Amino acid sequence: MAKKESKKRQQAALQFALVLAALILVNVLANSRLGGRSMYAAWDLTEDQRFSLTDNTKEQLDSLDEVVYIQVLMEGEFPATYERLKQAVRAMLEDFRSRSSYIEYEFINPTAGPVEVVRERQQQLARDGIVPVTLVQQTANERETKAIYPYLIFNYANRTETVNLLQSNAPGKPADLIVNESISRLEYYYSSTLERLLDANRPLIAFSEGQGELSQLKTADLEARLRLQYDVGRLSLDSVVAIPQDIKLLIVAKPTQAYDQRDLFKLDQYIMNGGKVLWALDGVAMDLDSLQNRNEYYPNPYELGLDELFFRYGFRINNDLVLDMNNTQIPIAVSRTASGPQIEKFDFPYHVVAVPDPNSDHPVIKNVDPIDLRFPSSIDIEIETPDPIEKTLILQSSSRARYQRLPAAIDLDVQKYSLDIERFNRDSLLMGVLLEGVFHSPYANRLSSSFEQTLQNIGQEFQAQSPPNRMIVVSDGDLLANTLDREGRPRPLGFNRYQGYQFANKDLALNMIEYLLDPEGVVGARGKEVKLRLLDRVGAQTSAAAWRLLNIGLPLVFLLLFGLAYNFIRRRRFTH
Repeated sequence: MAKKESKKRQQAALQFALVLAALILVNVLANSRLGGRSMYAAWDLTEDQRFSLTDNTKEQLDSLDEVVYIQVLMEGEFPATYERLKQAVRAMLEDFRSRSSYIEYEFINPTAGPVEVVRERQQQLARDGIVPVTLVQQTANERETKAIYPYLIFNYANRTETVNLLQSNAPGKPADLIVNESISRLEYYYSSTLERLLDANRPLIAFSEGQGELSQLKTADLEARLRLQYDVGRLSLDSVVAIPQDIKLLIVAKPTQAYDQRDLFKLDQYIMNGGKVLWALDGVAMDLDSLQNRNEYYPNPYELGLDELFFRYGFRINNDLVLDMNNTQIPIAVSRTASGPQIEKFDFPYHVVAVPDPNSDHPVIKNVDPIDLRFPSSIDIEIETPDPIEKTLILQSSSRARYQRLPAAIDLDVQKYSLDIERFNRDSLLMGVLLEGVFHSPYANRLSSSFEQTLQNIGQEFQAQSPPNRMIVVSDGDLLANTLDREGRPRPLGFNRYQGYQFANKDLALNMIEYLLDPEGVVGARGKEVKLRLLDRVGAQTSAAAWRLLNIGLPLVFLLLFGLAYNFIRRRRFTH
């Protein structure tokens, strides 16, 4: 008997040793590499695929041949919201390192150490543009101020890039939403930074000028953001015989003066040779300043001379204005007193809040927040072209919209009254579209001798049709325009000073630009979404009694049933 017991103990010990050895082997393999590739693997079961890298990011990581050292300035203890961001950063870096052995990172606490050392370090960070988020925490006994540095510093091949993780920060926006947006875009921040570090050849983007387009001051915020990733300049069409093909993207932002035939021909041949264009145009000459010192104004359509080009490319900007029940407010004087005019805010349907399709998976608009548009026009895309053009809707009105054809007055007095909802009976009026395909030149079969001679002088052949190409048109030039504060400094693009709200105009502009330049690039990572599951406090309060009853009563019911079943079985077993 003792011999049998000893044998059983030996078998149990052997089984335990085998299981332990198997676990150790699995852990060793999971943290080892084969041919430079981690053998770690995971299965992403989350609805929003938050733990899966995009194909473009994987290709970037696979192409690394030198160490990328990332400093994360978020070591230490943080409130729950920022702790979540810190853990998400760590998890993403682990995903990167599991893909490539060339990723190294370190978490650093900029506020740790002697006071003098910390002060000198913070001053140096400030000189580098790294400014902390200051949090004030009030407890029963004391008030504590804490500085948090939500920044990454990438170091690669003697080059350094700094990434602010809270780029979506805006006045009045809840911290939970700001952090959630940052977590959603973590892969994009990493991927776009790696692209800048790896690619020494920065694409050239040019804003056209010479036809009354937006000034540099009005596009200052967008240009400052683009310069982190691209070379950005200005191009006057009058200064060149042909638009250089080393300009990878031409942005035409709110021209107000007509183009002559030579400039139209330059634009056309730039497109026919594969050039990308972002058109941000007003169909109607109207802005809020036109209503200063008057309550009624009759706007006129812009006569830019672009209609023939656009018709040949497969679209038309209509001579109308889109009005929408989904809009922002503007201040209007309702009366005048001795102390000055009395101002109130009223809904202004000409300032449209466009919400990109939330069900779309297209990287240009996926997970993009509402867009602030000013006096947009509708776009007609029901135009036949020699070759089919794929048309992706970018911006549309709500289901409660209408359009106002010209000539018609815009009357501020009317805005003081409730809008007639019955008149807003149009659905999804188009205000932005992506066009992809082979475009045909309107100059085919009617090329003038002067244009032909111009092409010969520069050694360029006339192109009657383009290679597969793409362009985007938005019927509001102010989509790309930042406003100015009282000191004349640019506000963030998309900030509505009347609402005190940051709209997603900059996000959409960057998405459009990145997609036009590289549809398979990092723009896919920008569209990732991490849903924030917030507690429904109102619902929890209204159903509190039911949940208490369930939590207390259900275990008692199970205990009662178990007791009854136990006694029933026991009686049947021992009665006889």
